[in-house]
Amino acid sequence: MSQNRSPLFDLGPGVKNLIIINLLIWLFDITNCNKHLIGIDLHTVFGLHYWESDSFKPFQMISYMFLHDRSGIMHVFFNMFNLWMFGSMMERHWGTARFLLFYFICGIGGAVAQQAAWSTMFVGESTSDLCISVFGSDITNGGATTSFNINTGTHNIPNIVHFDSTEGLRRFIMEYMTPLVVGASGATFGVMTAFAMVFPNLPLFFFFIPIPIRAKFMIGFFIVLEVVETFARTSDGIAHLAHLGGVLFGVLLILWWRRTGEESGPMY
Repeated sequence: MSQNRSPLFDLGPGVKNLIIINLLIWLFDITNCNKHLIGIDLHTVFGLHYWESDSFKPFQMISYMFLHDRSGIMHVFFNMFNLWMFGSMMERHWGTARFLLFYFICGIGGAVAQQAAWSTMFVGESTSDLCISVFGSDITNGGATTSFNINTGTHNIPNIVHFDSTEGLRRFIMEYMTPLVVGASGATFGVMTAFAMVFPNLPLFFFFIPIPIRAKFMIGFFIVLEVVETFARTSDGIAHLAHLGGVLFGVLLILWWRRTGEESGPMY
């Protein structure tokens, strides 16, 4: 007698290993093993920084996907839940290689969107104007060394910071104004979007709502909510544009595969 297992519980190696790696890194991070064993802060080194800041490294466009909020479990839980729920079926549909390619492209797309959003903050802004808007004071003591005064009651850095050039000061301000971004949400939102495009009419149940909702409507609702949150500019600490970047890159990649006849089936 044969038994048919639900595809949700038949995890492919791609989804299974992504979940394991993300959870292990999160546990390693919250227990401070990283500081005791390797002497670095994972978020500072591997989280996504603004591309013009001194802390940015190209590998952060990928590594940020494997880090999550360490103040609670909900961030990593929902990302891994979405990866399990939608990624398991997408990996079965595409095969592991195509699924992983899609996952990482969406994650990188989220990072690109976030970088683009940060860049718009500085278009047409002079270094002097940025000093005033961030610290409430202009550049002082111009010349070979540039310095400015800041209020330590508001900013946890020294009273006077010296720079050899206004460019160094500008990079400092850019890093100060752009918060660190971590999380797999861009990638998982891309996977959710793929699910809605490939299985649009598959009924889904949303937690305690007993009425089935078609995938295209449920996932579409969450995407629209991200758009609303983005334009509402809420200070909720969530990188909504990174989520939408994953959605956009996911849609474009699937449309490209459909155009070339490669959307279905494994990639060899």
